Amino acid sequence: MHIKSTHIRLAIVTLLILSSLISNSQINYNHFIARGQNELQQEKYLDAIQSLNTAIKSKKNGFEAFFLRGIAKFSLGDYRGAVNDFTATVNIHPLYARAYQYRGISYDRLLDYAHAIGDYNKALDIDPFNPDVFLARGDTKMHIRDFEGAIDDFTASINLKGNVASAWLNRGIAKHFMDKNKEALDDINKAIYLDYFNVEAWIKRGMIKYELDSLESAIADYDHAIDLDDKNPYVYFQKALSYLKLKDTISTITNYNKVLELDENNALTYYNLAIVYGASSDYEEAIAAYNEVSRLNPYNVYTYYNRANLYYLTDKYQEADQDLSTAIEIFPDFAGAYINRSAVRHALKDHKGARLDQQKAEEIIAATNGDGIDSKLLYSRYADSAYFNKIIEFEADFVSGDMQKGRVQFSRINIVPKSNFHLIYAFNLPDSIYMKYKEYEYFDENISAFNADNGLGIRFVFTTREWPVSKETALKELERIDSTILMAGDTAGVYFLKGVINGMLQNYSTAINAYDGALEFDPSISYALLNRGTLRYEMDEFVYSDNMYTNSITISRTTFGGKQNEKIAAPDHKEVMKDYGKVITQNPGLPFVYYNRANVKLTLKKFQRAIDDYSKAIELQPNLAEAYYNRALTLLYVNEAKLACKDLSKAGELGITEAYNVIKRFCNK
Repeated sequence: MHIKSTHIRLAIVTLLILSSLISNSQINYNHFIARGQNELQQEKYLDAIQSLNTAIKSKKNGFEAFFLRGIAKFSLGDYRGAVNDFTATVNIHPLYARAYQYRGISYDRLLDYAHAIGDYNKALDIDPFNPDVFLARGDTKMHIRDFEGAIDDFTASINLKGNVASAWLNRGIAKHFMDKNKEALDDINKAIYLDYFNVEAWIKRGMIKYELDSLESAIADYDHAIDLDDKNPYVYFQKALSYLKLKDTISTITNYNKVLELDENNALTYYNLAIVYGASSDYEEAIAAYNEVSRLNPYNVYTYYNRANLYYLTDKYQEADQDLSTAIEIFPDFAGAYINRSAVRHALKDHKGARLDQQKAEEIIAATNGDGIDSKLLYSRYADSAYFNKIIEFEADFVSGDMQKGRVQFSRINIVPKSNFHLIYAFNLPDSIYMKYKEYEYFDENISAFNADNGLGIRFVFTTREWPVSKETALKELERIDSTILMAGDTAGVYFLKGVINGMLQNYSTAINAYDGALEFDPSISYALLNRGTLRYEMDEFVYSDNMYTNSITISRTTFGGKQNEKIAAPDHKEVMKDYGKVITQNPGLPFVYYNRANVKLTLKKFQRAIDDYSKAIELQPNLAEAYYNRALTLLYVNEAKLACKDLSKAGELGITEAYNVIKRFCNK
């Protein structure tokens, strides 16, 4: 039963045989390309990536596979990952114009406009009569406010292919920005004529009419857009703005609420609702809306500043003080927040604090405006308006006027790290169930060799997922272990298997005791140390969580849902770390122990050390998707977004679905 290194040679032979079989069978590159294309057409982007991964493995220089995988990643919002795949495409096939075109579009989405235009120019050097490239370059020129250049490109696209509604629509928008509104409306009317069911054209025409104060006509266009697509939150948002301009508060609120029915995480809509409620003196609803904004965008300084004003008006001075302090923490030079906190602290009878805040506000104002300025006048102006030069970004989930329902990156998920790896007993499952778990299986050489050679019907895998097994099935297997393996004289093996199975059933104490027994007979079973350490960690965290009246332990052990008991010390996990240290001494090439140790370090807030361990796990197992994902979350936590987004792209490519949701939230701004 012992899992020893003597099996490594057998494992190598087995791997060579498998490699030979794969080589001899010659994976059909074209088959996986065709399957990937079909999955792209069906918008099954995650499936397409997996099919194209297989194609790439079978043919390293297959530019089509990289290109199509880039399209899938782009469709999931992973623009950096798309750039990488399109770059691989042109490295293999330097004259493939479409790859330059789509890489340019990806750069545009990443706000890297110079590289985008450079790629469009390369595409046009190769294919100078491609209307789609002119159209894409025109879009990017719009983003850098080169409206004349954009109009030239849209015109070139129209001259090459005059029946493309989007070219007419975008040229109309560019003309609107140049105050050529009659010509703009003519172009947009042409776009609607060419594609009457183009929702975006109706919305854009409505927006131009809104800016021209033709509000009723704008609302009529929005209503027509709703007739075409009543699940589009963006059109309700624009309609709300028109009603707001008409001072129709009830219709404004109704349409904002409709946005939130369709898009419950739209921070911008909650923010606008809060302003409307506040202006209507409905402070309770306004505060509730600001609460949602702070939940979705905790760094939006205006939210805390405005909510503090509402708390002040409702005599909730402590809450107002807390919000203004948070606003100052986010933006330390926010003079208006100091001014308002000074007033709040006067109300709290904290006259010293009020005076210090007033002095700080005056210092900021003086430093901003220089000498020779009437400081009292400026102080009054700041107190009235509290303006400052900091852009506030909302995560408004409008994408080209559409939430793109059904795409995984728009799913609502809790962003938490992936859990620890266990070495588990892989009970036989029906194929229909097993396929759901197959992608979460990992092996090392010793385990692969043991699975192939043990002759006992035993199979182990490393996984972060709970393997579905009933207590009854587990007990039967334990009986079999006693009657077969123990009879063979392998006492350590019996204890080890009992530890594995009881661990899977979350019988923590029984499992840990079993591992103790296994290690007493044979201290070299590193897998027993790995599992024992992991179970100790989970049990300690469970007890701590229960004692702290919370059911949520996140990346930094933040607690929600209950009042913390400050007298209870958080576990230090020293015994866990000892077990992992022994594993590393005995089996330094095991990636899963570094991954698990990194997770423990996260809990202990040792973020940089956690990153080091995730990196080691990836070095040992380059396809360890969970390590890329958790390292990315840790990098985000320490404000290393660029590195995090690279890891998220890799995690998504390797099958971590949630990565695309995180990419959307943090990587495409």
